[in-house]
Amino acid sequence: MNIYISVVSHGHAELIKEINCLPELAKHCQVVVKCNKPVDSLALNDWCLSNNIHLISESYGIGFGANNNIVYHYCETALDMNEDDYFIVLNPDLSISAEQVLLLTQYMQVDNVKFGAINLFKDPEMTLYDNSVRQFPALKDFIKSFIFRVNDCIIDKSQISTPSKVDWTAGSFMAINSGLYKTLDGFDERYFMYCEDIDICYRSSLSGVPVVYYPHVRAVHLAKHANRSFFSRHFIWHLTSAFRFLVFKFNNKLPKI
Repeated sequence: MNIYISVVSHGHAELIKEINCLPELAKHCQVVVKCNKPVDSLALNDWCLSNNIHLISESYGIGFGANNNIVYHYCETALDMNEDDYFIVLNPDLSISAEQVLLLTQYMQVDNVKFGAINLFKDPEMTLYDNSVRQFPALKDFIKSFIFRVNDCIIDKSQISTPSKVDWTAGSFMAINSGLYKTLDGFDERYFMYCEDIDICYRSSLSGVPVVYYPHVRAVHLAKHANRSFFSRHFIWHLTSAFRFLVFKFNNKLPKI
């Protein structure tokens, strides 16, 4: 069992070097950085080379899902990833130790879990939860989120002390069995920047594989959320993605338990 880590940089070269967790991860895992801007390639080329990190610099300006699908294909064809390995999607603004990554994959292997989530925090002291695990949203949830900035889908992590099934986990960190990722055809590239994480978790649940959240595996997510004011570019992207997901969910309902 091997671990492959996908990091997509959208102009995050300096932040990646500042956080500096990838060199440690690369000692235990195959780490691949995909540049989504040409400037990242110039800034990261020598740094990646000296830290045994693979760098992909092509197909700029594409979406989150498409970038990670490119990394998955590279891991398969160039790095000999097989269906028993783990493919981890990791944001460039996330800091995690190799110890925590190895702990997660050990848990997943023992528990026969194919889709894993971890406990993300907003601060280095790990006192502020990042709302990274949630319930699948309905139309009313998107409306309340867009208009009133209220999100009823957030799962209270303080109430979870053991590995538990959750609906979906944010794309800032998700660990997926390579074979499952392939069966799901990876991320749906029709989503550009939002909801592709909800979508892949939903499709995994449809296939009978839920996401399992491990509260004792921890990392820090130094997130800076983009402006989502009405009619901004990000708002339109989010609105379009939400509509796409809701249509898919309506046409592909999960069986009631």
